[in-house]
Amino acid sequence: MRLRQNNGDVLVSALPRPLRHRRRGRWSTGIGLLGELLLTLGVLLLLFVLWQLWWTDVLAGRAFTEERQALQQEWAMPTSTDHAGAGDSRNANPVRPIPGKAFGLVFIPQLRDRAWAIPVLEGTDRDTLTKGMGHHEGSAMPGELGNFTLAGHRTTYGAPLHDIDQLQVGDEVIIQTGRRYSTYTLTNSIIIQPHEGWILDPVPGLPADTEPDEALLTMYSCHPKFSAAQRFVWFGRLTDQRARSAGPPAALDEQLLTDP
Repeated sequence: MRLRQNNGDVLVSALPRPLRHRRRGRWSTGIGLLGELLLTLGVLLLLFVLWQLWWTDVLAGRAFTEERQALQQEWAMPTSTDHAGAGDSRNANPVRPIPGKAFGLVFIPQLRDRAWAIPVLEGTDRDTLTKGMGHHEGSAMPGELGNFTLAGHRTTYGAPLHDIDQLQVGDEVIIQTGRRYSTYTLTNSIIIQPHEGWILDPVPGLPADTEPDEALLTMYSCHPKFSAAQRFVWFGRLTDQRARSAGPPAALDEQLLTDP
C-alpha cells in the first residue's frame, strides 16, 4: 500500500515491508546464535575426545613410570617383601598385596608396543586402572594354584590391552615379581557380557567351589574398542616359573627389561 497526494503522486511506502525486514533479521539472528552454539559444542566435543584418547595416555605414561620405578626400588632393598610369596608359589600361601599398590610387572611380547613392563596393582577400580593393570582382589597370585585374574584398559589411560583381540593361542603373558618370573601360555579366548562373573572363579567354567589343581590366568578388557558393551577374555595356564636369580625367560631381553 502507498500513500498518494490528491494529484496521484506517491509520498511514502506503507509499513509492512520494513516489518518483514525486521522479522527476517530476527530469524537470521536466531540461526546465527544456533550456529555459534553448535560450533562451541563441536569444539568442546573435540577437546573431550582429545583428552580421552591422548591426554589420558600422557597421564598414564607418567603413572606407569612412577609405579614401575617405585617397585624396582623396593625390589632392590634387601628387606623387600615379595607379595607373591617365597619358593614355589603354587604350594605357598603368599602375602596378599596392599589394595592400590603395585606388586609386579606384566610383559606381553606380542603386544610389546603397549604391554611391556606395565605395573600390576591390587584392585580393579577406576583409579587403580589408570596406573597399570589391575589384579582382582581375592584371585590367585602369580604362579599360585587357582585363577590369576588381570584387567586392563583397551582405550584411554595407556590402553595396555588395546590389541587384545590380536593375541593368539600359544602367546605368552609373563609376570615379574620381586623374586620370580611366572609365564602363562594363552589357551583360548571368549567374548562375554559384562555381568558374567564366572570368569573370576578359581577354575573358570567349573562350579565356583571347585578346588584348583593348576595355576591359571584370566585376562580381560572391554570389547569392542571404544565401547564397554562386552568383555574380551583370554584364558591361559602356567607353563614356566623361575627365580629372578636364574635370569629372565627367553621371551624377555635384559635391555628391554631394564629400559622398557
